[in-house]
Amino acid sequence: MARFGLDPDAKRGFDFTSQLYFDDALTDIVHAQEPYAARGARRLRNGGDGIFRRGGTQLLLAPTADGTGGYSATFEIALDV
Repeated sequence: MARFGLDPDAKRGFDFTSQLYFDDALTDIVHAQEPYAARGARRLRNGGDGIFRRGGTQLLLAPTADGTGGYSATFEIALDV
């Protein structure tokens, strides 16, 4: 959760909680590697997630390989307070 406020000295702030998603194909690649592979097959795909079905495609990250075996992504968020 991130805490946002227009004025750092203001008594009232704003909380923002969200959930971000990865494409199922990328998640399959990651889950095929240790330590995730030891847990067995995935139980939930994006299409089976209730939050994803209500607009989750807008929350999909588009990561790229970072050259070290990991991935990197950015996601811009704007709040209208």
